[in-house]
Amino acid sequence: MTEHKLTEKISKIAAEVTGASLSETEPLKESGLDSLSLVALIAEIEERFGFAFTDSELDPEQLQTLADLVAVTGKHI
Repeated sequence: MTEHKLTEKISKIAAEVTGASLSETEPLKESGLDSLSLVALIAEIEERFGFAFTDSELDPEQLQTLADLVAVTGKHI
């Protein structure tokens, strides 16, 4: 799956699960995701793509933007 397609899919999942509209470079918090929303989004990504993130991948310092989330998800699919 291309990075562009993965970005679109994760954006759609975010909108469905949290109601947030994400952009690639805007910080997730500024896009309206609080910590609980981010956990719900991560769980849904794991469910839909059939994998589990490692604890180190879920470091808040590494998941600042949609682009970060796409990059870490791309490692698993």
